[in-house]
Amino acid sequence: MLLKDRIISSFSELNSSEKDSYLSKLRYQSINLFKKNGFPSSKNEEWRETNINSILNQDYKIFSKRKKNLEYQKIEKMVFLKEKNSFILVFIDGEYNFYLSHKYNNKKKNIILSNISSQKEEKIKKFYGKLLRKYDAFNSLNTIFSNDGGYIYIPNNVYLKNPIEILHIYTGIESKILLNPRNLIIVGKSSKVKIIEHHKSLKKNLLFSNSVSEIYAFDNSEIEYYKIQDDIKGDNLIDNTFIQQNLYSKCSVHTFSFQGNFIRNNLNFYSNGENTSSSLYGISLLSGKQLIDHHTLIDHLYSNSYSFQLYKSILLEKSKNIFNGKIFVEKGIKGINAFQKSNNILLSDEADIYAKPQLEIFSDEVKCSHSCTIGSFQESDLFYFQSRGIPEKEGKVLLLLSILEEVLKPINILKLKNIISNKIKKKLGIYL
Repeated sequence: MLLKDRIISSFSELNSSEKDSYLSKLRYQSINLFKKNGFPSSKNEEWRETNINSILNQDYKIFSKRKKNLEYQKIEKMVFLKEKNSFILVFIDGEYNFYLSHKYNNKKKNIILSNISSQKEEKIKKFYGKLLRKYDAFNSLNTIFSNDGGYIYIPNNVYLKNPIEILHIYTGIESKILLNPRNLIIVGKSSKVKIIEHHKSLKKNLLFSNSVSEIYAFDNSEIEYYKIQDDIKGDNLIDNTFIQQNLYSKCSVHTFSFQGNFIRNNLNFYSNGENTSSSLYGISLLSGKQLIDHHTLIDHLYSNSYSFQLYKSILLEKSKNIFNGKIFVEKGIKGINAFQKSNNILLSDEADIYAKPQLEIFSDEVKCSHSCTIGSFQESDLFYFQSRGIPEKEGKVLLLLSILEEVLKPINILKLKNIISNKIKKKLGIYL
């Protein structure tokens, strides 16, 4: 059975006892749109360079019925930040684990770090599903079947010193399962928070994780979001993230993609007030036949705002990287300073890079620009290292790390920066 047919038939199995609830109405709207529009094809401009047939031509299980339990000691080894007062949300094959999530959790008044399904509908319906502004098959798929995910609520005037860690664990007990995790994150006025989201596969079984994150940054708030896409082996991951920024808010998203069969990152920023600051950073380090596809959108809807995008990739063997970055400035908007840069290193004749920077500017009083580079090692640089007694392989690693440092430098969590640097060194040490 084709995936589209399975989705439509599986929808009827959902509990329809609460058809009048807000979430149920959203699901019915989404399935109707999905029946009408289906999945994208290569004729769709946004998917022209990305072949998703390997994902769609699979007979996935949409409802998982097996219970998954992991020992606390195993979870502890997977956590990045083990400080006493760290915050952690753990999901095992898409299911929230309350017990493990609170092992490092220091409760604070009015801060909610929990899961979506535990929240009353009245509390979340002002935010849930509101940022999905146009039809996308995978957003609709998530809305139809998602039954849980991370819920983070930070009230006004809170500086959360310790980062929040969201850990997705895939057990591999079942093969060919489709998961639809969802995050809803609300950060109040003048509050600051750092969030780390990462994945861990325990077995190499085919899995498709289709996630949606909706993030709200209210006036003067600051959000740093770190996505580490590693240790997911042969899994397929589509990540759709939507961020709405209010007046004077600052948001940065750092995406590090090191391992995975197929990864598509759709990152969308919407200004909802003047003087917003949006920063996007990314590193892709690929090998084998891995494919990473970054699609970004900065939609400047208000004047006097700033955005910056910096993505770098290193491609080995038969890997493929796609970067499609769009800056959009509405008519009548002034005082925008927007820049994007894509730097790419090809270390194999069989590796591919597709870079497509886009500017859609409908106003004159703005500064918007982009740049893209594709290249390899400079022999003179390698000779410099070797002339000083540094072996060729070690020289290549040092040279590549110096190229990536521009993206690593903005990481404001020292331990995380060390973890990511070590992951880069380890992979380069294996494949160079």
